[in-house]
Amino acid sequence: MAAFLFAKHVPLSGIMRVSLSVSTILDCLAPELYLAMTKYQVQKEVGKTYAGLLLLTKALYQEKLISKEVYEKYIYRYSRKLVPEEPLQKLTTEEQKKKQKLDEKARSFSGAFSQWHDDHPDPDWRNRWIADAEKWKDTIPEAKEFLTKVCKLN
Repeated sequence: MAAFLFAKHVPLSGIMRVSLSVSTILDCLAPELYLAMTKYQVQKEVGKTYAGLLLLTKALYQEKLISKEVYEKYIYRYSRKLVPEEPLQKLTTEEQKKKQKLDEKARSFSGAFSQWHDDHPDPDWRNRWIADAEKWKDTIPEAKEFLTKVCKLN
């Protein structure tokens, strides 16, 4: 029918267009293909429409129907994740030092617990470690764990 309309020189604005969205087409897939599409969607962390457009773009490129430039442009566009990853914030020098201090403190609690029975039966030494762990228990998980282990022993 479209060829007939074009043959009579009917302007394009007079032709009724049927529009199907990619999402609508994907909903009409056979169950096996729909499941594969869903897996692809999850794997790429994109929406249903972008998953379909990614696969279409890849197929068109493999069939040599689009150029490499067009392929790369649309692969980049359709690969945007549904939930963007948050960029890691760079720490200032002061924050790095503070983090390093906390990491060292966390390691020291496991070292102190390993010496709890054998090397340091001194009650003052033990009381200092318990007081230190009490001070850091809300900030350092290892301090809280240290206190839990010590309480089980006593």
